[in-house]
Amino acid sequence: MNIEQLRDFLRVAESLNLTLAAEQRNTSQSNLSKRLRALEDYLGRILVDRSSRPICLTPAGEDFVPKARQILSDIDGFKGTSAPWSPTEGGVSIVMLHSATVTVFPQFKEWLSRKLPGLHFSPRIANHDLAARMLARSEIDLAVVTRHPRVPIDDDFAVFRPADIGADRLVIVEPLEAGDAALPLHVSHPLTYIGRIWQTCRLDLPVTEEVYHGMAADIRAHCLVGVARGVVPESLVEADVAAGRLVTRPDPGGLDYAISLFCAPRACRKANGSGHSPRTDCPDEMT
Repeated sequence: MNIEQLRDFLRVAESLNLTLAAEQRNTSQSNLSKRLRALEDYLGRILVDRSSRPICLTPAGEDFVPKARQILSDIDGFKGTSAPWSPTEGGVSIVMLHSATVTVFPQFKEWLSRKLPGLHFSPRIANHDLAARMLARSEIDLAVVTRHPRVPIDDDFAVFRPADIGADRLVIVEPLEAGDAALPLHVSHPLTYIGRIWQTCRLDLPVTEEVYHGMAADIRAHCLVGVARGVVPESLVEADVAAGRLVTRPDPGGLDYAISLFCAPRACRKANGSGHSPRTDCPDEMT
């Protein structure tokens, strides 16, 4: 097993599409499949059910996702403390929630790269609490996190002025013919920030059971199979709704949240240039 195989697996878990995952990993689908099978052989578990359409994670795959993320996070954290990026190299370390990697970050990265030519990023994935600690200790330069008016953020964030760089909301998605039938409801774990938003603002729904997940991509996968409802960021399922693969229940309101940028107290100069003027420094298309 190697680190790149873990990155391959997480990309497949996020996209549930081998072709798209291969493109994002800059390799062929056959090479990606070989590396994924090598990882499965090493673990002695099948992680991806390739017979389903779309593909989905097996129970073992779902269990392995947070473990793979933690392994990579620990390695990135060690690299960050032992060999930090030099400002002279133009590198900016940025930590974010998993959902931000496929929603706001690509657009933010493109905008900031135009503003600061030659900039490159060292992205890391962490939950809300870990991101707060990394920011307070200046283990990273920037943090992208979600904020909801009714859900307190970590105390380590409270001393910083955030710049809102985007907005999203939680939506309830379900199979096309679900109607008012009682179905399992898949939601983010209450220990995650998005999970706390749902627990704070939750709605009454026809539910047989509530199932917790560490990643919103896993919730989307269960909904696409057609056997469950899910509560996910709208940006994650916009394409599925537009294509008619899923439908959303009427917007109840109250589930909107901001995506905010925080700058560490000892961030590199280029990072400070990206977040020194909250709210007024972000272009219209980022707010």
